[in-house]
Amino acid sequence: MDYLLDKYVFNYVPYEFSDETRKAITNKAMNVFAWADWFCKYQDVHQIYENHTSFLVCELVFFFLCLLTFVHAYRHGHRYMYVWLGILIHALNVENLCYWIPDLDNFWQAQGILTFFGMRAPLYIILGIYHTFDYIAYVFVSRLHLPWWAEGPAVGLGAVMLDMPYDIMGIKLLCPNIFDRMNWVPWNSYYFHASFACSFVWILKAARYFLVQEVYDWKKFGREFLCVFLAGVGAFWGGTIQFALLYHPAHDIFGIHSEYTTVTFLAFFALIVYIADRSNRRPEARAGNPYFFDELSLAVCIHYMFYMMLVLVADPANIVSVGLHQPIGPCNVTQKVQTPTGGMLYKSKYLCIDNYDEKYFDFHCLPANAKLRYEPGDEPLEWYAICGTPFENRAQYIFIIWTICILFGSIFYQWAARSGRTAIVYQFVYRNPRPVKSGWFSGRTQAIEEQAEDDDDVNYENLRYRGGSTAHTHRTPNPITTSSSSTTRIIRSSKKGN
Repeated sequence: MDYLLDKYVFNYVPYEFSDETRKAITNKAMNVFAWADWFCKYQDVHQIYENHTSFLVCELVFFFLCLLTFVHAYRHGHRYMYVWLGILIHALNVENLCYWIPDLDNFWQAQGILTFFGMRAPLYIILGIYHTFDYIAYVFVSRLHLPWWAEGPAVGLGAVMLDMPYDIMGIKLLCPNIFDRMNWVPWNSYYFHASFACSFVWILKAARYFLVQEVYDWKKFGREFLCVFLAGVGAFWGGTIQFALLYHPAHDIFGIHSEYTTVTFLAFFALIVYIADRSNRRPEARAGNPYFFDELSLAVCIHYMFYMMLVLVADPANIVSVGLHQPIGPCNVTQKVQTPTGGMLYKSKYLCIDNYDEKYFDFHCLPANAKLRYEPGDEPLEWYAICGTPFENRAQYIFIIWTICILFGSIFYQWAARSGRTAIVYQFVYRNPRPVKSGWFSGRTQAIEEQAEDDDDVNYENLRYRGGSTAHTHRTPNPITTSSSSTTRIIRSSKKGN
């Protein structure tokens, strides 16, 4: 750092610095670089390709799927964009709280191209997984036109259906490294996605009910953002409450296995959705949508087809995952875990190299002289390499991945094509009076007549021109005007399409 500052900074300053000032500037620069290194860490793409090809491809696929969700939100505009931003806030909030709260710090992600917050949150998690799971589920469920109390559970189930193939293949291919499992996937992962996505939708619905109108008004953008901000921040705590209502009493007090609590929780969600759908008499819920194949339908197809192909060609035995993992340390150290029900659990704080039950990775690919064993007095080892293990039964993985993708893909097809169109959000549009045309061949009379024709369809209630004058109020207002002849009215915010 001293060399860089001397060569590129101090030499171009027109006066001399004292040694103490130089040292202070150097220390400040070191602190800035240390913070930047903690905030965002870059990994060489070529190294990831050599050691962890399947993960690199998975990361790029999620970037593309996130782009598709953004294109959909941008094309439909307004509240869909706010939902997209709310899910981003939700991702940042959940990921950081899970890393900063010691009781929740029990999983480590593979190092992506860009990894944030002390190398704990890869970019494909923040701008990828959450939008692929939650945004797609949110839009598809909106086409069912369910009541608010069923929309949240439906979105939670949709998120789980999109998450399941990623979790099963991701664990085996060392994408996340998590420490009751199904194919080494913690059952609570499905409980997590369902409860947090459900809480996001419920809080968003409640906030919009109290803070904004059903019709979108861009002048209330502060309230609109507050709604999605509350949903993004509060979904974590809403999901925690759902854990406390079922999982923690059953698991912590009565010792019921996580498998049963998760299956019961998801079944309860499915029952709510089934009851709401069977009693749904809204005609738009079953109107059908011949133009259902939009950006999100493409994203669902790519997502499922990718894992159907990945399970056929991936070779986990050739994977080397270098990065942050559970620290290797003394075997006899435990950590207290406070549960929401007031109970106290204990877990191993460090990975014991002599006694661990993680058959989806080992250390066979490391050199014989690699030092991984913890010695008393050493610092726990956090950054090291782990090696993938072969499929014990590839046919079993193929069977479950293909079954999941075909069944869940069929459900999403029913939601997309056999339900309604994407929910339309109407908006207020304000404009100045049309300027009078003038020119060699167009007179004032024609312009005034055209403006008068537009005025016949204008909804004047609660509208103001940008110039500040109040609009006329002697006409009887129409609650929602969809005429295409005027732009000073309530119109659909969704553009043509799905």
